[in-house]
Amino acid sequence: MPRYIDIHSHLNFPEYDADRAEVLARMRDLGVWTITVGTDLPTSQSALALAKGQEGIFAAIGLHPHDNMDEIFDYEVYKKIALDPKVVAIGECGLDYSRLKEFDNEKRNQLVQRQKQIFSQQIALANELGKPLMLHIRDAYEDAYEILKAEAKVKGDVHFFAGNWEIAQKFIELGFTLSFTGVITFARNYDEVVKNMPSDMILSETDCPFVSPVPYRGKRNEPTYVSNVVKKIADIRGEDEEKMAQILVKNAIRVFSLS
Repeated sequence: MPRYIDIHSHLNFPEYDADRAEVLARMRDLGVWTITVGTDLPTSQSALALAKGQEGIFAAIGLHPHDNMDEIFDYEVYKKIALDPKVVAIGECGLDYSRLKEFDNEKRNQLVQRQKQIFSQQIALANELGKPLMLHIRDAYEDAYEILKAEAKVKGDVHFFAGNWEIAQKFIELGFTLSFTGVITFARNYDEVVKNMPSDMILSETDCPFVSPVPYRGKRNEPTYVSNVVKKIADIRGEDEEKMAQILVKNAIRVFSLS
């Protein structure tokens, strides 16, 4: 059993090309497992390649809503990759309207419909294979919720949750866990959600190489820094840190069927 699980990292990204072996060694020393996540076809392939070579590393494969402006979701190609037992989730997939403000209404509506269509395709793949969803949702929680409620036969995790408690409860009621990043170590916006989360529905992540926690802000993030996220979750909830770490590990193993 690991000491910590970072359920969402991008160890396959080029930010680690120069010292990936050292990053992996630090993970082994601290007892950290991770799910490394694809955002398009090439990074999904590299996520699986990395996972296949490492104990305690797993992969999620999918097409991020930012990347699907350019890439068509090839269902059969992604399915072939997803059949590998090291692939434990489909995604990161979902809806992200944060970058659509620059477009006129007609173009924005086209892009929204495209995101929804590709999201639905990935939900269908997760349903077919019985694998959980790794969700990316930004400025689109209501639309994503309605799609999941209507179409998803599987559960999963809302990665990097940034909504309020009212929104959080809707996803929890659907059976989706919520995961939190290093942002909670320097922003108080999410304290209410973290504090109120059912203990079996909360997960820890880094989203590395992005959003490093205190005391590493401004530096490249890495999976070992999930320990800082876990400490902050425990602090906010008024719980023992080691006990909280064990709960988060147990939750991740359950949600993603890790072994």
